[in-house]
Amino acid sequence: MSFKNILGQYRPINILKGYIEQSRLAGGYLFVGPEGVGKKLVAQTLAKVVNCQEETLDACDRCASCYKVDKNQHPDVHIINTENNNEIKIEYIRQLQNDISYKPYEGRKKVFIIYNAHRLTAEGQNALLKILEEPPSNSLIILVSDKPSLLFKTIISRCKVLKFSPLKRTELEQILKKDYDLDTQTAHFLAYFS
Repeated sequence: MSFKNILGQYRPINILKGYIEQSRLAGGYLFVGPEGVGKKLVAQTLAKVVNCQEETLDACDRCASCYKVDKNQHPDVHIINTENNNEIKIEYIRQLQNDISYKPYEGRKKVFIIYNAHRLTAEGQNALLKILEEPPSNSLIILVSDKPSLLFKTIISRCKVLKFSPLKRTELEQILKKDYDLDTQTAHFLAYFS
């Protein structure tokens, strides 16, 4: 999926496109907002955009790089995601520290996405803080959280914070009709009550 296909998050996407256009996309980012509004989707799409072989402000969804990111097989895109609400322990961050020190293998940037970053242990947050203080210029760290208050304030201060909003009812209705092939009345009903 490319940025143009993501509904409802135009403001954070336009901010990211501005950073890309000005060649200022580097360091750490914190995507915050309610659960299920598209933060993870935008993070994965951003990983595609910065490594897309077409080198535009959006992912082409056709090149080998975009395909690899979609299949979670790109050597320069690393995702930390724990199962069953488990903590993200320091071992994950130590692996990130090791991986971030190398140059990108086939892409332009190494991208590290940490889903549910609020589950980082205190030791993990301290180790991540050291990376966020001086990240390599060819890397991008994206923290995704719906509970940013559980993160250290020092981590938040070293990230560019992008706020994601809940979808509008009309946008949610469009998604329900398109993705789930629902009729207008059912989609309207579900969008209204969700």
